[in-house]
Amino acid sequence: MKFWNFIFTLFCFPISAVVVAGQTSPPAVAQCRIRCTVSSVVEWSDAFFQEIDLGELNIKNKTAAGETSLTLYTNGDVIITADNSPSAKLSYGSYALQTEYQLKCDGTGLGQTGAKPTQWCTYDTFLKEPAEIIHNPADGAVVVILSVKASVADIHKDNTGEYNAIQTLTACWKS
Repeated sequence: MKFWNFIFTLFCFPISAVVVAGQTSPPAVAQCRIRCTVSSVVEWSDAFFQEIDLGELNIKNKTAAGETSLTLYTNGDVIITADNSPSAKLSYGSYALQTEYQLKCDGTGLGQTGAKPTQWCTYDTFLKEPAEIIHNPADGAVVVILSVKASVADIHKDNTGEYNAIQTLTACWKS
């Protein structure tokens, strides 16, 4: 008899659950659209570095050096390349000065965003191998320091004048 009571209960319970479920109102549904943009940040704090004035070269002072800096904001590892064209060489008419560049950062890439300093290189070899800026998630900015050095071998009346150059640094994502 207990067996038949058990079988009867099994048949009745699912049927009563279906009947009760059928009498309830439909569930209320609400949806939410979610958006998220992952932005790539590689931007300079300004479009131009501050101008470097190396002063005057003369018989007593045949070499001059100077530097300027600009902040680079990034949220990932980037590389920096340089312009190696003649526009990066200090020139005046058909005359040119020995022009060298160096790149340094306020961070080394260990514990803060940055890179190791480069060696002094002539304008046409500067950053042929790009400088790698290693990003630290706790530090989204690095101060990039551009240094320039000019030298003149001989000074005579024909090569005196104001020498100018434009160096362009380009930062982009490391691939």
